[in-house]
Amino acid sequence: MMDAKSRAEVKEQLVKALGESKVLHEKADLLPYTKDTYRIPLEDEYRYLPDFVVLPETTPEVQSVVRIAAEHRIPLIPKGGGSNRTGMLVPILGGIVVDTIRMNKVVEVNLPNLYVTVQPGITLKELDQYLEPYGLWLTQEQGSFKVATIGGSISTSGFSRRHQKYGSISDRVMSLEVVLASGEVLRTGQKVLYTSTGYRLHQLFIAAEGTLGIITEATLRVEPLPEARDIILAFFKDFWAANDAAQRLMTSGVTFSGGEAYEGHGMDKLGAPQGMKGMFYVLLDGTKGEVAAQKDFVVSLIAESGGVLASSDVAMSFMTIYTEQWCGARAITGLEDVLTTYIPMERMREFYDKMWNQVAPKYGIEPLPGEKYSLDVGRYRMAGGRYRLPKGEGAWQKYQQVLREIARLATSMGGSIQSCHGIGIEHRDNMDLEYSKAALDAMRSIKRVFDPDNIMNPGKKLPER
Repeated sequence: MMDAKSRAEVKEQLVKALGESKVLHEKADLLPYTKDTYRIPLEDEYRYLPDFVVLPETTPEVQSVVRIAAEHRIPLIPKGGGSNRTGMLVPILGGIVVDTIRMNKVVEVNLPNLYVTVQPGITLKELDQYLEPYGLWLTQEQGSFKVATIGGSISTSGFSRRHQKYGSISDRVMSLEVVLASGEVLRTGQKVLYTSTGYRLHQLFIAAEGTLGIITEATLRVEPLPEARDIILAFFKDFWAANDAAQRLMTSGVTFSGGEAYEGHGMDKLGAPQGMKGMFYVLLDGTKGEVAAQKDFVVSLIAESGGVLASSDVAMSFMTIYTEQWCGARAITGLEDVLTTYIPMERMREFYDKMWNQVAPKYGIEPLPGEKYSLDVGRYRMAGGRYRLPKGEGAWQKYQQVLREIARLATSMGGSIQSCHGIGIEHRDNMDLEYSKAALDAMRSIKRVFDPDNIMNPGKKLPER
């Protein structure tokens, strides 16, 4: 935190640049910005107050804030919807939170070239609603769809439920406008989806978590709304049987939109036969003929794999409820955490066996009912699971130890610590398990080039030496 004299000087400069209404400085106004949905020790609750929160509406206003921060070497923490689970929004060193929620304008919709240019504060849901009259959608259906902003999704490389057909946000980005730590505005390139010229500068800011600059504008590839949509839901004897069907679908060549296999809970309410403990749903969209042909194929594959189909009405009802809970779960910050690892398919069963039979008992953690196993089905195969945190004396230390042990297990099998959610402070100190010293040094060098005074979200993403 700044001393009183510096704080007064910075406040005066911020108010002069943005106006009184766009600069928050009273403690009551700052408290909501002390954390995201990352679980922190009770003794640290509301400990990390930012010095200021600013609410810019334009790129020049962001520039002004960055120049003031650079002059005083004050940390800057860019903020989107605030649903992050890894602590990347926690102002651990104080500073200025740059809340982009008022930067929510659509700058351009280009129908011939199928792209949209937007400010970073528009939410994924708001953008899809805006695009619908044009017959377009972004396709980025991630868990925080209702509240996640475009800037936040890009900064965490958000995972989309429809990734098999359309990819995720990282595949959508064509060009970015970024305010760098110097206050200079960088346009990463032309508004094109593919080029063989220059370095792919926009890729540096995807999953950068605000550590290299503040995104103030994004140009994204959009798609025509599909003529038809459908969902297939099937029950299996257990997760592994559902997973076998998922593997067959993934190697079939059928262009489904997305899907998920997971351990079910309370499936009898959906009409599942007694004893069924695994579920598999498949999302389809496209032309009517395309969807009908895909559905016939998937239905046959499920029957051959020993699955039992749910009725169409049940499948539709399930997806409506699931989507509501899927998004709503982002606001839950209880004593639980979630796995979002990437594990090579041939080692996934081994991973889960060691996770639940060796790591979990060692640290006193247990899976939530029905959330022991899950797999996002498609080109990006994220393995998931949700577990209750350790309790009792030394619980926080055990939690940090279990995070490292899970990271060690995943990376030892050729996997990744995180398929989505990002790194923040939760996984920062485990990055050495996934990346070599040379790779981490290269990342630090990139950070120094873009942010030589380390004011852009310092203390996040990269471990200290």
